[in-house]
Amino acid sequence: MKFLLIFFLAAFTLLSCKNTTSTDQSEEVPTDNGGSQDDPDLVAISETIHGFYAWYEANSKPMLDIEFVKPGKPATLDMKKLEAYFALLKQSGFISQAYVDGEKAYLKNLEATAWKDENSQEEPLTGLDYSRLFCAQDWDMNYWTTAPVTAEGLGTDKVTATLSGDEGGSPRMQDFVLVKEGGKWLIAKIDCDSGAEAALPEQSIEEQMAAFYTGSLPCKDCDEIATVLTLNADEKRTYTLEEEHKGKKPKTVNSNGTWTVAGDVVTLNGKSGATKYQVTTEGLVSLNADGSMRDANSAKKYLLKKTQGE
Repeated sequence: MKFLLIFFLAAFTLLSCKNTTSTDQSEEVPTDNGGSQDDPDLVAISETIHGFYAWYEANSKPMLDIEFVKPGKPATLDMKKLEAYFALLKQSGFISQAYVDGEKAYLKNLEATAWKDENSQEEPLTGLDYSRLFCAQDWDMNYWTTAPVTAEGLGTDKVTATLSGDEGGSPRMQDFVLVKEGGKWLIAKIDCDSGAEAALPEQSIEEQMAAFYTGSLPCKDCDEIATVLTLNADEKRTYTLEEEHKGKKPKTVNSNGTWTVAGDVVTLNGKSGATKYQVTTEGLVSLNADGSMRDANSAKKYLLKKTQGE
């Protein structure tokens, strides 16, 4: 009887130890909320965020020296300087093209709406009264380069990460969206949630399409046709088209008219007739003579790339 009692006590002890070990092991498994700093993706995400702000601290002067708003009223974007600004940001190696595209759209929307009655020399301009990189006017760089990071969506190629810590004596939580490209985590969005985005009115189709579209198109009797198409966001939806024929007999042909859009097709209505283009993520591709879409190889040759701004 004594032997049986000892046996049951031993078995109970072994079972308890096994359950305890199993529970401890489950707590060590990385979760999608960043519960383990040992998760390789979470470590890489932390290094991307901290690394970007360490890079910015070392390169802030050339960044701040680029003034991408033109002097005058209304305030307008200087697209060459804006491109230089984002090119420098991308040189950091921590910023994705999605971030660049999102910020350009944000600024273009400000230009088309909020800045219409604002003078660039009267600071601050709407939406630029704080840093879009820090979502604030002042910041403690120690927080941005060392605060712990958690992430939701680990195991996928897109996560929402949160930087949590103390900044200037107050608790701070900052959200980011990161995407994995070529095996590396890049920042796709810094979520300022300032209310500025929500306050901006939704762009009309005219404002969405208004831009310069440029490219060098094939030519049957010349070397190429350097083309600049401008779609205006005015009430009549006017356009101007400049076609420079290059080669032995150079000439420039200018035309104008109005434009319409239906689905993903833009139609130029000029004196010589209608010309149709397919809307793509990069710009406009002219359609075949019969109105059909071009194949992938041909589309590259007939692409007019979109460049927003004046």
